[in-house]
Amino acid sequence: PPQRREKDDTAGGAKAADSTGRARHDSDSDLSPPRKGGAEAAEEPEKMSSGLRAGLVRGSDLKDEAAQVREQRRAALMTASDEQTGRNATTVYRNREGVRIDRDEWVQQQQKKKRKKLSDYPEQELEWGGGVKQKYSREEDMAETERIAAQPFARFEPDEKYMEELKERQDWNDPMRKFQAEDDGEAAASSSASKPAAPKPKCPHAPWPNRFNILPGYRWDGKVRGTDYERRWLETKNHRDFREKERWKWEMEEM
Repeated sequence: PPQRREKDDTAGGAKAADSTGRARHDSDSDLSPPRKGGAEAAEEPEKMSSGLRAGLVRGSDLKDEAAQVREQRRAALMTASDEQTGRNATTVYRNREGVRIDRDEWVQQQQKKKRKKLSDYPEQELEWGGGVKQKYSREEDMAETERIAAQPFARFEPDEKYMEELKERQDWNDPMRKFQAEDDGEAAASSSASKPAAPKPKCPHAPWPNRFNILPGYRWDGKVRGTDYERRWLETKNHRDFREKERWKWEMEEM
């Protein structure tokens, strides 16, 4: 059979050349977007306020860049003057008015404060791990333990301490409990009558009216922070009473 001839003519198979002799570029052969030039690619990447690059960065690059930034900051700090960094600066001491003083005067003022604080409480000797009340309680417990240890193991009769504890106990089904309560109340009333009552602090502001006549505390600043329900309730009650009185007067006039 006859063989096919290869197309070797320039009109069908070869690329057409332009007037300058260069091969014509087919516009459909490459659809990729235009790439940036070398000048744009050489621009420095955007950086954050910390000096590190912004955007997506590999972990190894970020680690190396952070170490480089730290070295630069350390070098800048070492080259800065002492006035800017405060290196080898002396401590500035000031008094209560803000005036600069020397160290000896400041130490004297601190010692005066300590002496003043100790003179406020001369009878108390504070201890670590507790206060005055804890010390007294500990001493009472030790005295009670020594008293119990001194008693014999077999006790046939209760002692006075145990009898006082039994008297202080109150049982709910004790028939004489109410008489004891009355005696205690009379004793408390007599003792309170003999002693002058301590003056109670009063609020300097005028109390606002309420249904239950509850006085405000002495720390109240005079500002009502409620919903004005009490004022509206009292106004409604006063209007109702006023209408009742007017109706009664009108009925009396008709008679």
